[in-house]
Amino acid sequence: MRAPAVVLALVATVVMGAVAAAPLDAPIVATHEAKPQGPIAVDVRLAAPPALGVPLTVTITARAETVDRLRLEARVDDSAALVIGAQSGPVDRAGARSWVVTVVPMHASGGTLSVVVAGEIDGVAQARSVTTEVRPAGAVPTVRALSVAATVGGGENLSLLPVEERF
Repeated sequence: MRAPAVVLALVATVVMGAVAAAPLDAPIVATHEAKPQGPIAVDVRLAAPPALGVPLTVTITARAETVDRLRLEARVDDSAALVIGAQSGPVDRAGARSWVVTVVPMHASGGTLSVVVAGEIDGVAQARSVTTEVRPAGAVPTVRALSVAATVGGGENLSLLPVEERF
């Protein structure tokens, strides 16, 4: 009977000592789990609304732990609809690297500008891709058929897929 009372007294003494030792002004920290972010963040901004045949300045800004090894690759999905005019060299400011790309919408449907920012972060090759629609106001994107019906009855359909060859 005495053993449980002694154990209870011992536990109470330890708990009271721990509570008394805790700092009273310790801040309460709320934590929440956020979605993990990649090592490279990319922001694409158009200087003005796109207009047919008018050069448009696009600023691409990348942020990473080390920006000195980041490089930019800019492409368009349809070179007849959107033309890349010029691309400036990188400008580094406050942990960010920026490029200025000039594009010209040449077709009423506009086009898509795809940018890839790549570099080496902590010894590992990393890349981030962002796609931006560049369409004049009120433009509707053109839809290209990916499947062509057979011209002869009983034939097979032909599916067309975009291909890019690199050597």
